Amino acid sequence: MDRRLFLTGMLGLAGTAAVITVARPGTALAGIPNTGPGILDELDKPSDDILEPDGPDTQNGIEPVHWYRRRRRRVWRRVCRRYRHRGHWHRRCFRRAVWIHF
Repeated sequence: MDRRLFLTGMLGLAGTAAVITVARPGTALAGIPNTGPGILDELDKPSDDILEPDGPDTQNGIEPVHWYRRRRRRVWRRVCRRYRHRGHWHRRCFRRAVWIHF
């Protein structure tokens, strides 16, 4: 058993060394290309859409709230227990009711 553990450890070490030599870290350039106006330039501009909402959903400044019901369902799960009786292991299984939410 010790010989098998030693050999698998040596193969793992050799495999790790091979992966490191193949995937040698290279040089990476970090920078942001300046291609024109982006989202950061638009942060300073005031937005009129936020101040004056329009549409059929908002009337008199009240927005509708959508409530949803939490539903649950009872399912049966199989639960097994092991116990030792007169020097032997036995297994006893039974069903237990649990509630799942969806």
